[in-house]
Amino acid sequence: DTRLRPFGESGPPVVSFAALESYLVQHGRDWERYAYVKARIVGEQPPAAVAEELFGNLISPFVYRRYLDYGVFESLREMHTLISSDVKRRDRADNVKLGPGGIREIEFIVQSFQLVRGGSEPELQDQSLLRVLPGLVDGRALDADDAKRLEAAYYFLRRLENFIQALRDKQTHELPDNAIDRARLAFAMGFAEWTDLHAELDAHRRFVTAQFESVAFRGADREPGDALAQPLQEAWDSRADEASWTASLRDNGFSDADLIARNLVNFRQSPAAKKMDSRASERLQEFIPRLLALAQKRSKPAVAVERCLAVIEKVLRRSAYIALLNENVVAAERLVGLCERSAYIATEIAEFPVLLDELLDPRLITGPIQRQELHEELGSRLQRVAEDDSETRMEALAQFQRSIMFRIAVADFNGSLPLMKVSDSLTFLAETVLEEALAMAWQDLVTRHGAPCCAAKSGTREVGFGIVAYGKLGGLELSYGSDLDIVFLHDSSGKAEMTNGAKRLDNALFFSRLVRRLVHFLTTQTRSGVLYEIDTRLRPSGRKGLLVTSIDAFERYQIENAWTWEHQALLRARAVAGSADVGRMFERIRTETLERRVRRDSLRDDVLEMRGRMRAELDRSDADQFDLKQGRGGIGDIEFLVQYLVLSHSQAHIELVEFTDNIRQLDALVAVGILDAEVAERLQDIYRDYRQHQHHLVLNEQPLVVAAHRFAAERDFVSAAWDRYFGA
Repeated sequence: DTRLRPFGESGPPVVSFAALESYLVQHGRDWERYAYVKARIVGEQPPAAVAEELFGNLISPFVYRRYLDYGVFESLREMHTLISSDVKRRDRADNVKLGPGGIREIEFIVQSFQLVRGGSEPELQDQSLLRVLPGLVDGRALDADDAKRLEAAYYFLRRLENFIQALRDKQTHELPDNAIDRARLAFAMGFAEWTDLHAELDAHRRFVTAQFESVAFRGADREPGDALAQPLQEAWDSRADEASWTASLRDNGFSDADLIARNLVNFRQSPAAKKMDSRASERLQEFIPRLLALAQKRSKPAVAVERCLAVIEKVLRRSAYIALLNENVVAAERLVGLCERSAYIATEIAEFPVLLDELLDPRLITGPIQRQELHEELGSRLQRVAEDDSETRMEALAQFQRSIMFRIAVADFNGSLPLMKVSDSLTFLAETVLEEALAMAWQDLVTRHGAPCCAAKSGTREVGFGIVAYGKLGGLELSYGSDLDIVFLHDSSGKAEMTNGAKRLDNALFFSRLVRRLVHFLTTQTRSGVLYEIDTRLRPSGRKGLLVTSIDAFERYQIENAWTWEHQALLRARAVAGSADVGRMFERIRTETLERRVRRDSLRDDVLEMRGRMRAELDRSDADQFDLKQGRGGIGDIEFLVQYLVLSHSQAHIELVEFTDNIRQLDALVAVGILDAEVAERLQDIYRDYRQHQHHLVLNEQPLVVAAHRFAAERDFVSAAWDRYFGA
């Protein structure tokens, strides 16, 4: 049967690669994508370059789109409708392949997910249905129990198909209609009676049908809205002007009807909308009334519509994302709600539409993200990518970081995560990304040059490298969009400081290249954006110092040259990635420095001077507004006050420096009797309130200032504590 060739029976029996490419680009139909899922080269294998040209450059890009292709479900329903009509017309209800709950429905279930996700999840690009099923469970497309039952049904139906064909010695899929053949078939399948076989078959087919309908028809009988849908549909279809839209919206109970009308007309007149193809237009025609119906239920419908339209405008060239929203009522509801509440989230989705897929994840609105979960999910994503493919691994890492940060922001807005858990989650995410980026950079260099080594008592030893976090990352108080303040350390010393590979490098050069590679991974623009902005100015000697410092040189600097402000920074520093030995050495140096090297005779003046300079340069407070971070009585004052009290007493109470975050440092000050419990608790509450408000300002893309009257009592309390302990 060669009818699957380009143009079917009308096409030539043999085509060139160029002709195949032209056909797939210009004429390839949705059903052919399903067919090509199973395509492979048979017989004698051609050279690898030929196979790569055929599949890598021609077939795979046609079958598997780079983005999540939810338009697949529309074509799936169309194909299923045609098959079902043919089954009814030919009375094929007992066909185990094409009939209800048959083999073809199982294939459609699996292949639809392959087509939707295969472009971004290469492990789904497999001809074998049974090999793909576990990947659908790992990717959360299917429940594990459902996948097992589909597998069992597939085995049962394929085995039954084989016996049916063996029974009649011909290619057929129809159950026999006479008693003798039915008895033979039951015996071959291991059943005593035909009725037993038929009952088992019916159970499998009912389950398969239910699964198929849940996948393919979850949005088929959806309603775009309630009673207001029809007039809004008519307004959209008739390309209504602004006045007509305003009247229609007002008649249907919309507040801010004029603003919504203006946004709809501007959207329709945008270059992207004017250039959209017919498929995008059809999908948009279905989505717009639903958007308006959902927005009307929100407290700020005009804001919801404006931000959602900005998202939709970005995806018109990839209208499968609109299909996703048409297919999934919950996803559409979440999009409208999130866009209404957060400009940051709306912008993120508009810039990175792949995040729309996150709206389908039930974990989106659940509790805190655990460190182990992050490692497991990242590991699962990177399993799909070759270890030597740095560019694709960078993209996978960026997609992972973007999707997890999106989940955190959504949970934050939904109230599923309290402030401290938000910061913990963002911190765990940054640490996970740093660990993986370092592992990638390290592996690249070690593969070329070998591992860095140096002389030791017993010959040589491998050298360790570590990343130390300062600031918000070090203090476990990371926020959205925070820079990462990091310092790089290694423990190479003595003689023979060289790598042990074929192309040997001096260790200093190795570490210099390692850090450049690492920073490149972290700061390079990918399709999913930049991972993090990096700030390395807190290294010894700042911008004048080496980018990578030996642990010995770091210790000498802390003893001989560190300023008070550097001791303040060190108080919030901790090792976050790399060698455990380097991390332990850093912690020893940190503890000893904060215990013995702080210049306590000038500490008060040094801290006041630094705080004054920062406030003079950065405070945006005036008669009308209060700067949450730098204003008097704000976040900065609490942090400096805590640092001053800890450094003042760390020689007598070294346990004060155990933790790097402000909340637990305040607890420690109470535990040793430096601070009253009531004062500390009030400072902690204020600090959390400030930071919570700061987070939500970021999520709405607003400056970190509030009206001057906000937090008046809190500012007064912090200022009074400042004056009390500094004597100012």
